[in-house]
Amino acid sequence: MADNGNGNGNGNGNGVTTVKLRASDGEIFEVEEAVAMELETVKNFFGDDGVTHDTVIPLLNVTSLPLAKVIQYCRRAVEFRAKLAGAGDDEEAQKKAEKEWKEFESEFVSEESNESVKELILAANYLNIKNMLSFLNEEVADRIKNKSVEYVRKFFGIRNDFPPEEEERLRQENAWAFMGVDAD
Repeated sequence: MADNGNGNGNGNGNGVTTVKLRASDGEIFEVEEAVAMELETVKNFFGDDGVTHDTVIPLLNVTSLPLAKVIQYCRRAVEFRAKLAGAGDDEEAQKKAEKEWKEFESEFVSEESNESVKELILAANYLNIKNMLSFLNEEVADRIKNKSVEYVRKFFGIRNDFPPEEEERLRQENAWAFMGVDAD
């Protein structure tokens, strides 16, 4: 069971309530309630009869690797909102916190492979984390920006269903669309 240093049971001795999440590959994560509530799918479980903080919530469409990254992202989101709230009306402190958040996001997936980013998108979508999903979609857009059709097809696993002569005709008719494309 992975606890990621978040205590044990539904409290960690510091008065922090935790929630247990089970990834589809069986690994259990114990996270702070505030972090777990970032995941709308998990939040919705608590509206069901019989679901308590002792219930292990199954996340059938998310494996442990992306779930660990999602938890990391959500933990930082909770910290960020607390920092913003603590800044109050201090514009300087707010700008500093927002700059830190942008730096965190840019570093968060910078070393991740395209496949890992796509897994994170699927996890964020399933767990209904709108801010993370939006950020990851922007990351994908940046990764395919100015790339060739072949690169984008490979990125998304799309098979080319055009006959060669049809594709060549379309490339000639729309030559402007292929100008300034980066090398793959």
